[in-house]
Amino acid sequence: MLDLEDFPNSETLKVFAARFPELDISALQTWLTLMRVSGEVVSYLEDYLSDYGLSQRKFFILILLARNPNGLNISQLAEKTGVSCASITGVVDRMKKANLVTREEDSRDRRVMVVRLAQAGETLLEKVLPDHYRRVAELMSSLNQQDRHSLQTLLERIRLNLR
Repeated sequence: MLDLEDFPNSETLKVFAARFPELDISALQTWLTLMRVSGEVVSYLEDYLSDYGLSQRKFFILILLARNPNGLNISQLAEKTGVSCASITGVVDRMKKANLVTREEDSRDRRVMVVRLAQAGETLLEKVLPDHYRRVAELMSSLNQQDRHSLQTLLERIRLNLR
């Protein structure tokens, strides 16, 4: 999240550009706007989820498990959420204590634990998702379908440059 509210004005950017010729003012302004908006969107989601005792990571694990009713092992969850197995194990342990998920031995390999959505997790998603989807639609309501497609395309191009 970007913890900067006082963005540089055009005069400040010109001074920095004179000092640092690598500075592309338009690129920096676009990047700062992207960082600000992405941080605010994350905060918007986290504030909402906290009303249900969920973190973003727990929410995404619940969604993944709802999409995979046969369950996922820890390695799969780690890969699909982009975090380490150790981090996922801790989150899953806390979710199990809250009865949101179950952990069972894999019938094909007893060394592997399969995580599945528990009834309480399913019930929680049934409460959270309708309002979450409404909030997302409201957030995107100022963009028409073409705007949304363009934004997705542009953001994907930026994401590919990260590689």
